[in-house]
Amino acid sequence: MAKIELKNIDVRGVDVSGRAMSLRKVLLFKGDFKVANLPIIQNVDFNAYPGDRIGIVGRNGSGKSSLLKAIAGIYPVSSGERIVEGTIAPLIEMGVGFDFELSGRQNIKLGLLYSGRIAEYCQELEDRVIEFSELGEHIDLPMKNYSSGMISRLAFSVSIFQMPDILLLDEVFAAGDVGFVTKSKKLMLEKFTNVPISILVNHSSQEILELCNKVYWMENGAVKMVGKPEEVVSAYEKGIS
Repeated sequence: MAKIELKNIDVRGVDVSGRAMSLRKVLLFKGDFKVANLPIIQNVDFNAYPGDRIGIVGRNGSGKSSLLKAIAGIYPVSSGERIVEGTIAPLIEMGVGFDFELSGRQNIKLGLLYSGRIAEYCQELEDRVIEFSELGEHIDLPMKNYSSGMISRLAFSVSIFQMPDILLLDEVFAAGDVGFVTKSKKLMLEKFTNVPISILVNHSSQEILELCNKVYWMENGAVKMVGKPEEVVSAYEKGIS
């Protein structure tokens, strides 16, 4: 059975820029590489079980995305207990791991490899990704020739075709042009309501209210409030007004 149980967890000293470096840059780096031991998440308790549709609200830098990354295992927990059962689809850092010197087609495999899904690769999946991304003949061009919208479309398409036990969404509805966003949102909402556990970070309070049955309010890396969507969203909006 899918479940998430975080018990008094802390996350400290995660160096995001260091994680994003290519192996080549790391090997060429000169001098000592220091990681600041800064608190990112502090004393957080978080629980999710089948049927939970959880929204996370908070200001920029409050720890929302970091909490998703801790759940996904992208960020290691420095203290406390992390129990996560079930397969996870983290739509958080879509496109990370792409090589801009390679073609879009080659980056489909690279994206699957980076996210630990390379075993899922098959020609049918590749064809679905290309069709959904609407890249057409551009799929065999080097990604350095892509616009930001094209990169977003490919990144989303590589990420979306999976049916996990736990779905983590971080502001994913803003990828691409209006037509693509509409199509993506429809597919995303279908998955959000059909997987056992879904968690959404979104700046739109209206979408949180429409989609979620439980909301966490993050502030300064800690949970400030948890409860029914109407109550938490109302308190959050009053707190930032």
